[in-house]
Amino acid sequence: MSISRLPTVISGVPAVHVREDWLLGDSDSQTRSTRTYTELKFLGEGSFSSVSLCDWHGTLPPHTPLAAMQCGPGARPQWLGKRLVVIKRLRRTWPGGWDECRRLKEREALCAIPPHANITPLYDAFLDSDTKMLYLVLEPMEGNLYQLIKARKGRPLAGGLVASVFRQMVAGVAHIHGAGYFHRDLKPENVLVTTTGLSSYLSCSPSPTGSSSFQKDVVAIIKLCDFGLARALESAPPYTEYVSTRWYRAPGVLLLSSTYSSALDMWALGAIMAEVINLQPLFPGTDTIDQLAKIGDILGDPDYGDGLRRTVPPCDDHELGGGPWPDGILMAASNGFSFRKNPPQDLHALLPIEPHFPALPRSLVQCIQDLLKYDPDARLTSQ
Repeated sequence: MSISRLPTVISGVPAVHVREDWLLGDSDSQTRSTRTYTELKFLGEGSFSSVSLCDWHGTLPPHTPLAAMQCGPGARPQWLGKRLVVIKRLRRTWPGGWDECRRLKEREALCAIPPHANITPLYDAFLDSDTKMLYLVLEPMEGNLYQLIKARKGRPLAGGLVASVFRQMVAGVAHIHGAGYFHRDLKPENVLVTTTGLSSYLSCSPSPTGSSSFQKDVVAIIKLCDFGLARALESAPPYTEYVSTRWYRAPGVLLLSSTYSSALDMWALGAIMAEVINLQPLFPGTDTIDQLAKIGDILGDPDYGDGLRRTVPPCDDHELGGGPWPDGILMAASNGFSFRKNPPQDLHALLPIEPHFPALPRSLVQCIQDLLKYDPDARLTSQ
């Protein structure tokens, strides 16, 4: 796609003004402001929108810092003197004007969830007065977690980096849930990443000489994005059955439950973190039936019992598998599916700690195990 280096000027609704350090653009659906930007790079497009990296010449919320990709060790010279943003243009038109646009779920969620270091902020949203197309102006990031995993080409992330990614993702999810929302579409592509140089991560395992050992790897800033499927926790079910990408979809959603909760985000978090460790998806199903089968092959039959317990030095004994799930067995039967009668596998063996991950705490793998429980009420929460 060809990029024009000439500034784009759009007369947008609503007008933007600053009040008490906030950028306001929601109160009057009739007034207009001019937005001006220069498109620098076309980033991609999907069924519902296209995304570009741009140099923004308009108003941003006061005290908005430069994006991490513009400052620090990872900054590129070509971004000097620019104000980088990502502009997401939705493909559909909005004949109802701004009053219709303000009901967009993605915009509602981004406006309702307070700012947080691990959530991509919305800078501005406006409707082109001429084309009736909606634009969202967001913080730019270098790439996403899927791209980072692919770029490793089989080289595992340092244990400290894995722990950092996990910690930041949990912080973002906890903030979303604390604000009364759940994301519903967590996947590596919706976890944005900017690397800012290198760091030496302390290993949890001593070196052969008994001294501390370190692993050098990138420093990564993590932010959750794409709130197009986000919903308020207080919104009444039934919800849309098919949410999230299949590989990260919780079993209840696969079985067409319409009464799920924020626990589906926790399942997705566990599946993503297993992929961060192994550099490949944990449950790469080709369709819904195959997806459920792959989950059952690893987590076992939810009718298997209370799970097996096994001792893994130096940890205490831990429970294997997805645990019992009576409701799920009934849902599966109503959909003509039955889980294979096989015992669960040990995630500590599927996600090898030694010798590939000497700096990765075993407790992190157990945490992933506790996120991947069949019963939503049995999963760890974000709090």
